[in-house]
Amino acid sequence: MINKNPIYTITTLRGSLYDRNRCVGFYHELETAIKAVEDNEMDINEMGYYHYAVVEKVNIGIYNFEMEEHWFKWWPEKGYVPIDKPDNFKRIVSFGMG
Repeated sequence: MINKNPIYTITTLRGSLYDRNRCVGFYHELETAIKAVEDNEMDINEMGYYHYAVVEKVNIGIYNFEMEEHWFKWWPEKGYVPIDKPDNFKRIVSFGMG
């Protein structure tokens, strides 16, 4: 039986398309994925290296562009904090599963 529930990928990014980015994992529950980012689980920030994180909903199938995204920016004194999608990424989707 195929699990038709969506997954929520977590991708960390430096700051531009030319910098490194990395899909560090996924969860089946949105709340769990968001908590993992906000808690900087397993040091996904890599000690300040990744300035942004995005949680994206991915449904089963190929070329799925659901477009549900939850963005976060790293602040050393606060950790990952929810933000609006940065302007330099506005025209890009599917960071976790390109």
